[in-house]
Amino acid sequence: MFRVVIVEDEYIVRFGIRSMIDWDKLGLSVSGEAANGQEALTLIRENPPDILITDIKMPIMDGITLITEVRKSYPHMKIVILSNLEDFHYAKEAIRNGVSEYMIKSDMMPRDFEETLQRVRESIFTTSPVREQKDLVSEVEPLVKEKRMIELLEETNPARSQEIVASLRLSEAKLPLYVLHIVKNAWTQSVEEGQALIRKAFAKVMANSSEDAYEAFPDRQGEMNVLLYARGMKVEGMAERKAWLQAVLHDLKESYAMSCTIGVSKSVSHWANLHQAYEQAKAAAKYKMFIGPERAILYGVDYIPLSSQLADNIKVSTTHIHAMVYAFQTKELHVYLEDIFEQLTARKDYDLVEIISLELLILLTTLWSEVASDQQSILQLKKQYYEQLSKLETIQMSKAWFLQAFEELVRHMIGVYHSDRNGIIKAAQYIGQYYQQEISLQSISSLVHLSKNYFANLFKKEMGESFLEYLTRIRIEKAMSLLTSELKTADIGHLVGIPDPKYFSKVFKKITGLSPSEYRVRVKEDKST
Repeated sequence: MFRVVIVEDEYIVRFGIRSMIDWDKLGLSVSGEAANGQEALTLIRENPPDILITDIKMPIMDGITLITEVRKSYPHMKIVILSNLEDFHYAKEAIRNGVSEYMIKSDMMPRDFEETLQRVRESIFTTSPVREQKDLVSEVEPLVKEKRMIELLEETNPARSQEIVASLRLSEAKLPLYVLHIVKNAWTQSVEEGQALIRKAFAKVMANSSEDAYEAFPDRQGEMNVLLYARGMKVEGMAERKAWLQAVLHDLKESYAMSCTIGVSKSVSHWANLHQAYEQAKAAAKYKMFIGPERAILYGVDYIPLSSQLADNIKVSTTHIHAMVYAFQTKELHVYLEDIFEQLTARKDYDLVEIISLELLILLTTLWSEVASDQQSILQLKKQYYEQLSKLETIQMSKAWFLQAFEELVRHMIGVYHSDRNGIIKAAQYIGQYYQQEISLQSISSLVHLSKNYFANLFKKEMGESFLEYLTRIRIEKAMSLLTSELKTADIGHLVGIPDPKYFSKVFKKITGLSPSEYRVRVKEDKST
């Protein structure tokens, strides 16, 4: 995929250009934007694009000066200039500097712009400066080649992969190769320092191999990848290669205190299959979750994906866990979590472990939010939990962490339960005194300074029925008493806090088995006998 930088001092124009074009369809990506030539020059020097789209009239450094500077270092970069019709005389000078296309802003339409970019993209392969190069790769700056190799690793479109292969003049004579994906387990160095040390460790182990036996570079996530060319190595057979990969890991651990894991793809015989091999290497590296870190893990040997058709769904019942936590059922909760992690261990699916772990973590922090009065401390706890969980290397470590975390939660809830029981008693007394008023779960929980969800669960545990069931029962009991008087049924509903006559009759019958009028008749009959 070819990179594009857009230079335009008006933000709305930059936004319009970025939005009107289907960049993916054209095999292009916007790698940067700038508001003037000076900003653009900095961007270009840091990450040279394939195509530069620039306005002419801009503050600080105009487009003409920018093009002149760009041509000094990047003579083959494709340039598209934008301008107003009245500034065409500026465009003439730009054209003399080798501009590929010129567009009038007032005439810009998505279709025309896409056609222009399509022509420019095709010219990257067909213009004479490229044809005259004997070896494009040798003339491309190492950093640029590295970025192109990263694009090739991550490109999913076969046609675009072939374009990148062609632009780098990659020969299939160098194949087969293996993709190695190196992930950190633990180290104190910065990302850049870690990358440099990994390169150094590979150079040390590969000292006796040919110079072109491997290439090492980081991907967009900062994790190192190595293309290991089988023909350039003196060791043969995957067992031997795995042995010296372990030597790399050992050197990183002993010399630099860096703990890493290496995922190894299957053999790659065509450059177009590089992305598939990259995904294999990443999947193999993730398998450390099940067999442990600090080792070389071979896709198809150590890690064999389980067919999704054979896999049963693993579901977390948040309702069940919620109930066990509020019932203080630590043992039952322990058994339930153990069962979930046993299923995950059998499935050996890293992504599924991540999903289930996230579900459990969200539930854990939600439960803490319900029982904690200080929400600021909950934010800190969430941050702490996420950091701790991200550092866990194996599924056994994750299981142990969740068992301990939920146990701590239940222990905390048992402690606060005894101190909060008085709040439930206070709430029940309030309902008994003010049942005729509008009382909501939110208002009553605020009255006793407890969170709504926590109050609801604690109330049911203490009173044996939910808050709403309790409130309704109290109101109906008061109504039963008032029905022995001469008050009208509709007035009684108002007096007990249920002003809707139909709803009052419905609730009354649901609880007593009789309508209010039937109950009144029954009471009178009982008195007369």
